[in-house]
Amino acid sequence: MEETAFDEESSIESEFAATIKYIDLYLRQKTDLFLQNYVFEPFDILAKKLMYLSVLVTLLVAGTLVLLAGVILLIATAVPLWAALLITGVLIFFVGGIIAYVIFSEEIVLQTPTATEMMDRGKT
Repeated sequence: MEETAFDEESSIESEFAATIKYIDLYLRQKTDLFLQNYVFEPFDILAKKLMYLSVLVTLLVAGTLVLLAGVILLIATAVPLWAALLITGVLIFFVGGIIAYVIFSEEIVLQTPTATEMMDRGKT
């Protein structure tokens, strides 16, 4: 009789230990899935986008420098080189100022409702 009681206790303990192992395994799998889907994957996508962006910026800068050198040399055919550089510099600052004005003059409008709109929604 004592042997059956001992077997029941050891089986309950072994079932409890097995349950704890399954819970631990479940939590590890869920943690791994969470890290994979919500931490590592977005950073992987971001890293790829940053690589593409760095290549694109490099190409745009190289193209801009070549175009700028061509414009300077084109202007230098009519005036001395120092004057061509000054004219090109003034044009660059002028175009940069216009672009900065267009970008930064727009008023930022958030798409959040005002308090009165929220109160009006609650009435209907």
